[in-house]
Amino acid sequence: MKRSKRSAKERIFRPKRARAQLSGEMPCATVFRLVASACLEDVKTHHRGARNGDQVAVHQTRVALTRLRAAIAFFAPMVEDSEWTRLKAELKWLNGYLGATRDLDVAIENAPRERLFRTARVESQRQLRRALASDRYRRWFKDMVDWVNHGPWSHMSDRGLVRLRASPASEYHARQLAGWHKKLVEKSRGLTEMGGRKQHRVRLASKRLRYAIEFSEDVLPKDDFAPWRAIVKQLRKAQQILGELNDAEAARALVAELQQRTKTTSAGHPRKPLALPGGKEKSRLLRRAAAAYRKIAS
Repeated sequence: MKRSKRSAKERIFRPKRARAQLSGEMPCATVFRLVASACLEDVKTHHRGARNGDQVAVHQTRVALTRLRAAIAFFAPMVEDSEWTRLKAELKWLNGYLGATRDLDVAIENAPRERLFRTARVESQRQLRRALASDRYRRWFKDMVDWVNHGPWSHMSDRGLVRLRASPASEYHARQLAGWHKKLVEKSRGLTEMGGRKQHRVRLASKRLRYAIEFSEDVLPKDDFAPWRAIVKQLRKAQQILGELNDAEAARALVAELQQRTKTTSAGHPRKPLALPGGKEKSRLLRRAAAAYRKIAS
């Protein structure tokens, strides 16, 4: 099976603008603002490239938004409010365009001769460009920045929330990472017997934990962070394997959807079957991923 290029790019891309500013003594609210602002800055940096169709910029914009959602989920006990509910719906709208274009880029990288994918990519990019140039996008980005820095969450008067916002980030990060790790270990049990949807949810949870660990590198004491570094290594392995399987299934679904949508004739169909993993190959990959999750659990 051809290795998906999606995973390699994910391993390379990390926003680092806020890392030098973080420390464990900072209040949780300050760390959240710095981490979320770094993610939004990466979105801004790659906006023009994504709008113009650059594949790397599209990918990096999507990763930055995924990291942003991970940061918000990590700090959810103190930042979730009614304004985030609205902004999250707008983020879902934006991600629809980014995801469609990115999925086609991955499909083209893994099956470059498939004319069906290349044709669809042109239309998908046209729609993405229109979304990124819209007033709706500009309003969302401005409101997102305002919410991170001055949203309702930052002045809610509940005593527990006030204490949480002011508590040292090192204590909060340690608790949250432990909780997320425990949930992932439970969710990944029986991986080889799961259906595709459950495996995909495990992959998303793995990505979220990995990003949360990366957020925590300069917040936790070095000795406390060392075990998490080893876990990140295994998370990358598992995420890459599950990503390859997900990309293969996504390509299969894209072919069916595009053929149905465009009502192509046989001449417009792929010239040969896509290189998707067979039963034995899929089982082998899942066993490798399961082994990585056992190491994560230990």
